[in-house]
Amino acid sequence: MIRKHTALMTWAENNLKYFGNECNVMAEILLSRYDQFISRQLITHLTTNLSASEIEAAYGNRVRSRMREMFNLIAFSKQSIDKRK
Repeated sequence: MIRKHTALMTWAENNLKYFGNECNVMAEILLSRYDQFISRQLITHLTTNLSASEIEAAYGNRVRSRMREMFNLIAFSKQSIDKRK
């Protein structure tokens, strides 16, 4: 299967007010990307330093569950050398 589009996402972790309601922007973006993944097979690339439990604490179990479906996890040990340097 050929994937049509790829999005690279980076975002500051902030909650915002939207018409007076508190909104977790990153969670909303991820849930929207999940809908695109299901309906149109659009893929999303994401990097994070958060653990699975930290993701769940920040964004909730629903987002963590969707991320399990959308992403392949590539984990590095703390002793891994950072190749960006």
